[in-house]
Amino acid sequence: MPANSRHRATAAPVRVPSTLWALGPEPLDPQDRWPDLLLAQAIAEFSKPAARVMLLGWPAPASRGALRIIETDTAAALAAIGDLDRHGLDAPTDRSWSGEQVDLVIASLLAEHVDPNAAADHVTALATEVLAMGGLLVVLSRCRHSDSGILNDPAGSVVAAAQAADLLYLQHIIAAPISGTTITAAPAEPGSSAVARHNVAHTDVFVFLQPAHG
Repeated sequence: MPANSRHRATAAPVRVPSTLWALGPEPLDPQDRWPDLLLAQAIAEFSKPAARVMLLGWPAPASRGALRIIETDTAAALAAIGDLDRHGLDAPTDRSWSGEQVDLVIASLLAEHVDPNAAADHVTALATEVLAMGGLLVVLSRCRHSDSGILNDPAGSVVAAAQAADLLYLQHIIAAPISGTTITAAPAEPGSSAVARHNVAHTDVFVFLQPAHG
């Protein structure tokens, strides 16, 4: 039976939060794909205890036949999900999902040198396969400059791919470290002064809904 014709469970309604999340005073770590405070906030806002929460990183983890490799940071993030009284799941390496539908997918596009189009297509295609009706896809992304100085912003690719996959665009949230009333920017990345560099100050959080059909 095709995956998209399977009976899907219905996720519980969720509360829509503020559009700015304060993540404490410490600067963001541009190398961290699963920031602790951001992950905890997303899970608290968009799921309930005992919910099934899947982590979807990009690039997809390597696999060897039936064996799969889970990156160390993803394993730590899955353990943190368990500490929050949710069931953490690592995303499959392809779209052949046959397990129980999930309530929340959190996708991280925070790795360096992300191909925004390929990442967006992969994330949204997999999310539509695994999400329960009424489930949510939360995508974490940031603007960055390439080595040649070109600004890469996955936002447009993510929104376009999600809408093409019939996911409803609910919200864009800014998550930033704040000290008092000031955003704490990360240290500037090293590089030639002749090449423009984007100073990472916040993370974009995009929220999409898997609507009920028919």
